Amino acid sequence: MNSFTFKDLAEEWLVSQKKFIKESTYCTYAVQLKNHLFLLFGNIDCVLMTSDILDQKLSNWYENNRLRGNMPLSEKTIRDITLIFKLCLNYGMQKNYIPNQKINLTVPVCKNKNTAAQIYNIREQQTIVNSILTNLTNKSNGILISLYTGIRIGELCALKWSDVDLENGTIIISKTLQRLYFKDEIEEKHTKISITPPKTCNAIREVPISSKLTQTLEELYINNPDAYVLTNTEKYIEPRTYRNFYSQFMDSLDVRKLNFHCLRHTFATRCIESGADYKTVSEILGHASVHTTMNLYVHPSIEQKRKCVELMDKINEQLPT
Repeated sequence: MNSFTFKDLAEEWLVSQKKFIKESTYCTYAVQLKNHLFLLFGNIDCVLMTSDILDQKLSNWYENNRLRGNMPLSEKTIRDITLIFKLCLNYGMQKNYIPNQKINLTVPVCKNKNTAAQIYNIREQQTIVNSILTNLTNKSNGILISLYTGIRIGELCALKWSDVDLENGTIIISKTLQRLYFKDEIEEKHTKISITPPKTCNAIREVPISSKLTQTLEELYINNPDAYVLTNTEKYIEPRTYRNFYSQFMDSLDVRKLNFHCLRHTFATRCIESGADYKTVSEILGHASVHTTMNLYVHPSIEQKRKCVELMDKINEQLPT
């Protein structure tokens, strides 16, 4: 009898899911299986799978990633990969490919769960804004849009003038543009551009724009609802290309080189620092839950903590001696 490996199981599971999930989700599953889970578990016979064996491999993988240096996988990616693995195992147990029906994985715990998101400081933010305003183009204004609204790069690349309401000072975020990486049968590789609604209903949102951003958009506006905001033509810029532009733009400035998503982090952090309520910030960002916003961005600075403990001095001064 030929062995039925985890790779065989996962490929069958992936095919079974194709009609139930978004194309982008299918591609993500396929890539994570190919790049990570098949390397770890692909050749293990399903009949030999036990919690001890799988937990040990998973823990070693997590620890090796933590020690990778400059390019470790993010905690979110690790959670996503672990979730895919669990879905495959559950499928295998339901189909009786895995005789051991008591497999319980221990998910690795993030040791730096409260690490604050990287953001540009006030000086850097002002440097970026001044440079954009000095030499305003559609592409450079995209950086300002993200810095002033927290829009994601895929959402920005999908933004058309039909989504912008300059009269009322709002933009509608209803699509995301991304390049999908296919591996048909998880082996043949090709890519294509996909422009689709976001994964969650919360991500479809109306976002107000500031007077400064309204002004720059008015300067660049053309009367073609099908034109993309980043190009002023009906041809889009894909995220990879726009990241390259962003990187080159930042190289010309006296600021740290943070990735594009840090513009979103910077916007959210400035909102929280300015006293905006968490629910409002969460809705502007398109988060599924206000808890996501709080976990990512509510990290008091040492100055805020100092003000907190200094309240004790004020209280003590009011006490009778």
